[in-house]
Amino acid sequence: MDKIFQGARTENGTWSDFTRATDLDQPLTGTFPYYSDNVPGEKYGAGNYKATNGRLYKVSTSGTGTPLAWYPAPGHRYSLSGDPVNVGTYGFSYSSSVSGSNGVYLSFSVTYLHPSDAYHRCHGLQLRCLSE
Repeated sequence: MDKIFQGARTENGTWSDFTRATDLDQPLTGTFPYYSDNVPGEKYGAGNYKATNGRLYKVSTSGTGTPLAWYPAPGHRYSLSGDPVNVGTYGFSYSSSVSGSNGVYLSFSVTYLHPSDAYHRCHGLQLRCLSE
């Protein structure tokens, strides 16, 4: 079963309104649609793993307007070897929340969105810098 969450909440509300496309033929129906090689589409991205893949936050259903943030799908560094893995397939961003000794993070791919995973901090996931 795919991990698809619509409006799921993390402990601190980070990424609480991120949603995938609900109709995979209409990729802009969520607040966080997937782009593969600059083409929007939850279906299109499957199998097209390119370094330019990612999700765009707050795109209107018409595809117009100014998006608020781009979340790339750079994969992550494997904790045992330091090698990059899952480039163009998965995206991750740490939040400031913790769960025990683990970091809480957003994870996504073309087939799922999960805003509150928790895992070892040594995996080298990206940080999302914010300005005040």
